Amino acid sequence: MNDREDDTPLERRLRELLNERAERVAPSEAPLEAIARNGRAARQRSRVALGAGLALLVAVPGFALAAQGSGSNGSGADTAVQPAGPPAPSEPETPQESGGSPPDPEQEKDPLPPSDPQRQLLDGITLEQAAAILERCVEEAYAYLPDPERVQTSLASPSIEDLRIVLAWESQGNENQGPGPWRRVLAVTDDPTAADRHQMTCTAGPDGNFSGVQGGAGLPPERDQVVLPDSGAARHYVGDEWTTPFRWAHYGEISPEVARLTVTYAGATEEAALESGYFAVAGIAEQSPDGEPVIKAYDEGGELIHDSRTDSVLP
Repeated sequence: MNDREDDTPLERRLRELLNERAERVAPSEAPLEAIARNGRAARQRSRVALGAGLALLVAVPGFALAAQGSGSNGSGADTAVQPAGPPAPSEPETPQESGGSPPDPEQEKDPLPPSDPQRQLLDGITLEQAAAILERCVEEAYAYLPDPERVQTSLASPSIEDLRIVLAWESQGNENQGPGPWRRVLAVTDDPTAADRHQMTCTAGPDGNFSGVQGGAGLPPERDQVVLPDSGAARHYVGDEWTTPFRWAHYGEISPEVARLTVTYAGATEEAALESGYFAVAGIAEQSPDGEPVIKAYDEGGELIHDSRTDSVLP
């Protein structure tokens, strides 16, 4: 007797439901192609990651980097790329090894700048230009000065770094020097108490070449005058053939008590710069002068201690 033939409709329906559930629970055939495809893609990603890691390791030596390796030791363990160490320190090249010459310490020295460039570097002369004129002057000037054996003080060439630029200006030409403009640079030993002091006014011609020097060395560190104008300064404010307006300049030594100094010339009064035991002043003459410059010096309290019209030293 066939039990299935005698099943009631309900039993047959129940058996169908059980067969359908059994079919869903039973394992299906393994998708071999999908598994192989996924494996190939994973290995490809691993190779790309390793290549990128090694490229970065080469580009950035010393950068600690670990990359996932595609190979293994047989147990599936990852292979780590060891971080690269810092580059070995190299000895700095000496000038001789690099083919150059050792630096000359003398070329690195410069004169001291003026304290107030706006008032002491005039007529468009820059500090670099004034320093170049002075350096050329120091190199060549002392061939024109007297033989040291004929004077009582040393005329050794000064050290450029001991000199301070006090004034730089441009003046008109004359019959002796020819047409201008001529650039002048006044420099003095910065220490007014130095045993071997230098004062020089250097001149460069219109072509920029060195022309000459005025002044010298061996100035006594102490004078008994409150103000002592330089004996050669007159050539820079007296110019019979100059046409107005013209640039004039005046300078000289001062004693330590001088705190302020003015110079009146060609109808105008100018405030002098006081620098390194020297006064230096310049102005523009709009009219012909009618006499010597009038110099007045004052102490810190504002008291007049020198007037060139009356006496070199006031009581």
